[in-house]
Amino acid sequence: MADEQPSRQGQQQTAFRRCEKRYSRRDQELDLSGVIDFRSVDAPWPPTNNADGVRRVRLTHDLATPSSLPLEVFRQKRPPAYALEAHPGLIVIPDALTDAGQRWLARKCLCDCTRSPNRTNLDPFFEMPDRSLFSLAFSPEPPAGQAADAHSASVSGAMQGRTTMIRSRAETDSVQADVTRPKGKFYTQSETPAGLLGHLRWCTLGQQYNWTTKQYDLGTSTFDKDLDALMRAIAEAITDPVIILGHADDEQPQPWPSSYDGRMFVSQAGIVNFYDQRTTMAGHVDKTEENMDAPLISTSVGLTCVYLVGGVTRDTEPTAFLLRSGDVLAMCGRSRLAFHGVPRVLPDTAPLYLSDPESGATDVEATEYPQWGHFAEYLATHRINCNARKCS
Repeated sequence: MADEQPSRQGQQQTAFRRCEKRYSRRDQELDLSGVIDFRSVDAPWPPTNNADGVRRVRLTHDLATPSSLPLEVFRQKRPPAYALEAHPGLIVIPDALTDAGQRWLARKCLCDCTRSPNRTNLDPFFEMPDRSLFSLAFSPEPPAGQAADAHSASVSGAMQGRTTMIRSRAETDSVQADVTRPKGKFYTQSETPAGLLGHLRWCTLGQQYNWTTKQYDLGTSTFDKDLDALMRAIAEAITDPVIILGHADDEQPQPWPSSYDGRMFVSQAGIVNFYDQRTTMAGHVDKTEENMDAPLISTSVGLTCVYLVGGVTRDTEPTAFLLRSGDVLAMCGRSRLAFHGVPRVLPDTAPLYLSDPESGATDVEATEYPQWGHFAEYLATHRINCNARKCS
């Protein structure tokens, strides 16, 4: 019978690709029974069912908020952390970022990181302005000498976001030569900031990654100092942690499979990925960096996703787990060369402290950015992943 044997096409697919298709298919109900949720594996312990292979990790250094940041970004100094037996060097710290810290990170990614000299996926096709798309779409600056109240600023911002046009490079014959010419009609005509925001998929930080040459353009930009401080704090905290094989913290400790000293970490390059509810990230390996000993550090804000991590080839069956808003992931040691990807973003999973329009009104940095209600609307249907790596 047809269902008793895999098809010839299925036999030709790699283990990683088969797993990607299992979670990305939308013609059947999504089955998450084989997906690890690190926020629930501790009860009961040891973990059972799909959490087999999860190991608790005890941090030996504090996860401390840098003094340069304007708010407390970490919930605990020694939070619970987890590793996967099948993927040595990978560490997940669930719910590591505070509510306000996640809102701070969302503001920074949407408004600061997407501005020049950083580049986005839209830059090759549109004459992008100096201000961020998000700020243009929702919070225009009032005319000189005229103060705008909150309501009028919100209304006029929405109107400008729908009426101001950003020119397509195809209209001026200035499509950048080092990219493929636009194939879709959308990229060949002018568009509003609000319209472009819906097509924003990524921006590169620090040393800009050239997607055509697969190399970094050295010296093109400096990394955001606040994000660097955040990533360095995480790198220091995950230096020499201890893997706990049993239930008690003093039972059967095992050394961490990476000897990298997080105090040496400097964020030289990174990417902010913007996922809507149907966006996926195909399995890949980040291996352009000369320094493969330093960790790749990743933070998540907004919707939950299914994350896959496999082996050094696509033939290894990957492990699936959830990354929720506020989680921190680091790939160290051998896991630095592991294939990984995001086959599914889960709708209606953004926490209320992000999706509530009133939740960010009193944040310390609120006055510098558009009203939180616009961020809340975006985060209710998007996931933001901000990652960093040391190149040399």
